[in-house]
Amino acid sequence: MNTNEKWRELGWRHPLWDYIRFYSVVQRQKEAVREAWKEKLRSSTMEIDEEHELPIPEEHVNLFFEYLQGREDDFETATSLLRVEEEANTFCDRIGAQVSEVRTRSQDHHQSSAAMVAAVSYIAGEHCSARGLDLSMAPTRRCVWLVDNQLHVTARNLDGAIPSLDSPEMVWEIKEYWGKTKGGSKMSDAVYECALVGRELRDFEERAGAPQVRHIVFVDGKEQWSHRKSDMKRFIDLFHQGIIDHLVVGREVETEWKELLRSHFP
Repeated sequence: MNTNEKWRELGWRHPLWDYIRFYSVVQRQKEAVREAWKEKLRSSTMEIDEEHELPIPEEHVNLFFEYLQGREDDFETATSLLRVEEEANTFCDRIGAQVSEVRTRSQDHHQSSAAMVAAVSYIAGEHCSARGLDLSMAPTRRCVWLVDNQLHVTARNLDGAIPSLDSPEMVWEIKEYWGKTKGGSKMSDAVYECALVGRELRDFEERAGAPQVRHIVFVDGKEQWSHRKSDMKRFIDLFHQGIIDHLVVGREVETEWKELLRSHFP
C-alpha cells in the first residue's frame, strides 16, 4: 500500500484516529442512524450516546470525511491485490521457495499453505545473504530493545526480524488465511495483535528516544479477507496512522518486499 504523507504527518496520537475507531461502532447501525450521526458531525458535534456529545473542531471534521473517502479507495485497492491460495503457491514455485502446510487437528478443515511465510522468508533470506546480514525467521522468542537503560520487549513472538531479535531495525508479522470459509474472530485478533505490537513500539521510541523500528505487516487470502471488510479497513487505518509502517497486501509481496529490503538495507 502507498503511504499518504498527509495522514502520517498528523502523527499516531492525533484525535482523528479515535474518531475513526468510534465510527466503526456507528457503522454497525442502520443506515438512517448512520446518516443522522454523520449529519450531526458535520455541524462539529460527535454524538457518543443519547446523553453525551463531543465538540469536534471543524478542521478535524473535514479531515474525518476526507479520510473516510480515501479509505474506501484504499480498501478497493487492497481487495484487488489479495490472492487466492493457488496464486500464492505459484509465485513460491517460481522463485524456488519451499511452502509448508499449516495442519489442523480436524481433517474436515482446509489444510492451508504457508505461502506468504515462504515467500517473505525466501526473499528476505536471499537479500540478507547477499549482504552478509543476519536474519531471524520464525523466532521462538520475543524481540528485545535496550536504549539508554529503557527496555522494551514485544508482547508476542513475531514472524521475522533483521538483523536479530536483539534491537532489530525491522520486524514483521504475517497474517495469511486460506480457508474456504468467511473467516472469523481470528481475523479481528490478527488486527489487534498487530496494533498492540506497533503501538508499543511507537510508545517505546518516544519514551526512549530510540531509532524508529520498521514494523511491516503482510496480509493475504482473498476468500477470507474479502469477507472481513471492517478488519481490512482497520489494517488500513493502522497503516495510515503509522502504527504499521508498511502494509504489504497479497501480490505486493512479489514486487514491494524486495524494494523495501533494498531501501532499508542497501
